[in-house]
Amino acid sequence: MFTVEKTGKNLIQIEIGGKITAEEMAAGLDALLPLTKQMEDGRMLAIYHDIEFPEAGAILEEMKRLPQLFGVIGKVKKVALVSNQKWIRDMAVLEGKILPGTTIRSFEFKDRAQAEAYVGSEGATNDEGDDFENFPV
Repeated sequence: MFTVEKTGKNLIQIEIGGKITAEEMAAGLDALLPLTKQMEDGRMLAIYHDIEFPEAGAILEEMKRLPQLFGVIGKVKKVALVSNQKWIRDMAVLEGKILPGTTIRSFEFKDRAQAEAYVGSEGATNDEGDDFENFPV
């Protein structure tokens, strides 16, 4: 499963779960990339449900779109990643340290409300401001 939904002016929610196939990766990226084109100071809520390592074809689909995905890095400034899988949260922390201009914080499912508040999806009417510290957790 790989779903993408725009939930605010500069807010996208993605949900990923299970073993991602090449078809799911292609469809997910095809949905994601156009939504980020017009973003400024974008935010993303990424929800990972019991994810498994993707199929080889899914990795190839992602590799084909690397130039476009690098463009997303400059558009998305804040990411809240929600997962009960520690290795996913640990990878998010690492990415948050190496991606310039992007802050990634990770949360367990029990803390999803905090994740939503972090990216501003709680109430979803105010795309302005941020009272949170700017560092990965």
